[in-house]
Amino acid sequence: MNSCKVGADLICPLCNFRPHSFFSHSPHFHSSLSAWRLISILASLVCLLQGCGPTLKHYPQVEESLRQGDPQRAVELVEKAEDSYDEDSYLLYLMDLGMTLHLAGQYEESNRYLEEADELVAEQYTKRLHDEAAAMLINEGELPYRGDPYEQVMINVIKALNYALLQNLSEALVEARKIDHRLNVLNDSVDQDEYREDPFARYLTGVLYEASGDLNNAFIAYRKAEKGYRLASSWSGVALPDTLKQDLLRVTKALHFPEEHQHYRKIFPQTPDFEDTSSAIAQVFVVSYNGRGPIKEDVFLDVPLSYDALQLAAINKYGLGGGTRRTRGRDAILYGLQGQIVRVALPQLVSHQSQVSYSTVRAEQPGSQYETMTERVYDVGATAKKNLDDQFPTLMVRAAARGALKYGVAQGIGQGVRASINGNEAQLVGTLATAIATMMVIASEEADIRSWQTLPGEIQIGRLWLQPGEYTITVESFDQEGEPLATSSPYVLSLSTGETHFLTQRILD
Repeated sequence: MNSCKVGADLICPLCNFRPHSFFSHSPHFHSSLSAWRLISILASLVCLLQGCGPTLKHYPQVEESLRQGDPQRAVELVEKAEDSYDEDSYLLYLMDLGMTLHLAGQYEESNRYLEEADELVAEQYTKRLHDEAAAMLINEGELPYRGDPYEQVMINVIKALNYALLQNLSEALVEARKIDHRLNVLNDSVDQDEYREDPFARYLTGVLYEASGDLNNAFIAYRKAEKGYRLASSWSGVALPDTLKQDLLRVTKALHFPEEHQHYRKIFPQTPDFEDTSSAIAQVFVVSYNGRGPIKEDVFLDVPLSYDALQLAAINKYGLGGGTRRTRGRDAILYGLQGQIVRVALPQLVSHQSQVSYSTVRAEQPGSQYETMTERVYDVGATAKKNLDDQFPTLMVRAAARGALKYGVAQGIGQGVRASINGNEAQLVGTLATAIATMMVIASEEADIRSWQTLPGEIQIGRLWLQPGEYTITVESFDQEGEPLATSSPYVLSLSTGETHFLTQRILD
């Protein structure tokens, strides 16, 4: 939708309708036309200004399916809700479907949709200015959803894990190189204090390189991950993982890099050396997706243009509980009748703290048992907040400009209607037209609260090094008090020499 001109030359962007010329010259509309019929027609016209964002009501059911350990049901719910995503949110549909298929163990199908999502991100990158006018006139939700930068990186992360779970390391490394390229481009295109590095994604690429036997590239990736965790320490919510410290010591020793090894030995004095760095050892790598992913909600800012408007806005918000998406209709009526309040909407992030403190990964075989604890390597909520904080100044400027423009459109509609009617009814009808137009533009104002909600709240990993052989693997998760939350079904694995076997689990608590 393109923007409208205001005042007597107002133009509807969909049908080129001109109220001034229509009311002035049409034989069907003249000065004796009923004011109420005219208002009805005008109300239909300004309905074009309303936003029609997607209504995604299936997320609670998806979450409940995952909580009950039924990811296949989650897949079916996302597939059934495809039409509710609308055309501008198709990327979000692909990401949600790809993630739920990943959790359901349908890794090839998951990658089919995530590959389409990856291609759509690249296609939209060249069309950033497309439909900007619609966003200015209505709301940010009218733009095609492109995903936040961290979500775009996560597309490749989940694809890489899918291939690793399929034991297809060559394709997993293709995704590792895509992650590296995406982050390098991001580093070159944003300010230094913005999100431009993803230490967990870097860490995963190192694990994949090492699993393939490419220790040189594994070391490069681990080194970038270590730097990334340090750079992101002020906002990431994650300390430098002990497992990464061990990886840097182990790989530099295996590569016979004495200077680098001594460097990391000096800065990680409490980290023990890994004894066996030979290729004869095998590994179980567990990825634990914990908690609910972050969501976005509207924050409505009502800007009064007079003292009376200030009083009404204060009474509505603090006395009547207004200013929410649920009360938008009532707010629009109150503010439309008052006529001197401009509303803008901005997104705010709501994160959910996972109850999982850690998990134990236990490997058993007759006569022996091995165990390790998982470690937190990625806070999705903190990363989402960083991305939103980086975007917020731009969103504020756009929201202010949009609010001013929409207020001007509403005033212009009233002026156009007054100019179109002769006689005593002109002032009354013009005032009513302005009120209705104001109601509609206020009702249409909403923030873009779309996000990849099927992601977890955090990611933990566990690395267990074992001699080749057959093992029964069990993963048990615990809360802050050490009380058990969930126990996985036992996995029976036969580990070959030098093999890295990947496992995942999803705990919604």
